[in-house]
Amino acid sequence: MHPVARILLIVVVSVLLCIAVGFIITAGHFARADLLALMLYAAIAAYAWHPLTAAFMVMVICSLGAVLTGSGGDLLELAIALGLVAATCAPWVIGLHVLVLSALTADIALNGSSLTDGGVYGIAGIAMIAFLAGLAFRIVTAREAILVAERARVVTDLEALAREEQERIADALHDGIAHDLTLVLFHARALPRQPDEAARQVSLTTIEDSAENALQSVQSLLSLMRETRPEGAEACPTRYDGDAAQTATSLGMLLSEAGIPTRVLAPEALHSATPAVGRVLAETAIEAVTNILKHAPSSQSASIKISDGPDIVELVVNNKAGLAVGATRASGGGRGLPRARQRLALCGGRLESGSTADGWELRATVPTHHPQK
Repeated sequence: MHPVARILLIVVVSVLLCIAVGFIITAGHFARADLLALMLYAAIAAYAWHPLTAAFMVMVICSLGAVLTGSGGDLLELAIALGLVAATCAPWVIGLHVLVLSALTADIALNGSSLTDGGVYGIAGIAMIAFLAGLAFRIVTAREAILVAERARVVTDLEALAREEQERIADALHDGIAHDLTLVLFHARALPRQPDEAARQVSLTTIEDSAENALQSVQSLLSLMRETRPEGAEACPTRYDGDAAQTATSLGMLLSEAGIPTRVLAPEALHSATPAVGRVLAETAIEAVTNILKHAPSSQSASIKISDGPDIVELVVNNKAGLAVGATRASGGGRGLPRARQRLALCGGRLESGSTADGWELRATVPTHHPQK
């Protein structure tokens, strides 16, 4: 029952109880009819918490009153109670209530009672009015419940959209800007120690290009935050155009320019992988190389290998540590590797990473045939 209706029902029953107690005090004695009246009011109050139990209590009490006293007052109370039954109970309970009311009314009318001529029609009319009022209340309550559920669904959808937007912004920050800033920081630290002018020029060029890329990423991110991506629009492009083979080659050159000799083994193109798989592998490779530059800048060597098989595409990135082997262990609190695992999982793939005997290795495998989630 609606909370407001529950309060209103309790107030009405309280008033009726006060009136009944007043009649008992005025009469100076407690009759059987007074007991039935108090029991009836208690049963009506029970509709606020247990409508089914209350409905049976009302039917039993009114039936006892009608049989014992033969009074039409009990029929009137039973007819009015039909409104509460219609508002709160199942259809079969409503039907049973109508059947009991009809049987008692017919019995009293046929056997003679205090019902006046046409009293049967009065009982029927009151019962119909009560039923319609209860039905209207039931419809209003059901409509309100539907609106509340719809409002909750809309709130849930908006929260999901907000989380998705936050993920998009975080991905843009991590995959683009963080990668470029890592390059800027690495070469800025290495610049004073470069042995010749050519090496210094490489660092300066990398710093300039990475800073420009970071600026463009910030501008793209601001556009992303201001505008809503239309339904079905393409995802934001990744670095190196999202091509895993081209990304591997470019990242190998980047590591070599950073003073880490890198071997790249990758096909010219991935023939068995879908574009989505290629993008995920490219993003994973970028994350691996960024971690090498960030956590193991003194690595002696590195390698990037992509195997394009008929059933599985595999990316393996490893580095051989220099003096700081422990630096190859990426921080467990970062976002990159957990996010890479999530992306690979959407394609049915998996990611393994950790320390090896002489460095660090990341291995990503993705099946070539897997339904996108």
